[in-house]
Amino acid sequence: MLTKRASLLTILGLLTTYMASAQTAAASGPQPIDILGWLAWFVAAVVLIFGVMTASSLAAVAAEAAEADLNDKPATPVHVVAQAPVATPPSAAVPTEQLVAA
Repeated sequence: MLTKRASLLTILGLLTTYMASAQTAAASGPQPIDILGWLAWFVAAVVLIFGVMTASSLAAVAAEAAEADLNDKPATPVHVVAQAPVATPPSAAVPTEQLVAA
């Protein structure tokens, strides 16, 4: 209860202070354009555009892969029988020079 009351009073005090400072007269006359602010907004917009483009591209590729995976699966499983490797005779593995010398 005490924490709730303290937090509500703090928020009310901050809100009142904000409203009081917002009513003070602003500096009259035109304000200069902040180039760094415009640059930051431009960079943020470019990053947002690239993020959206990358996300949509990845989503399209994932959807295409999922559709291809569903369409390429065979209806019945195919069993593949493994074949044993064919053994070569030992005489074919030994070079002829060694056979003559032996």
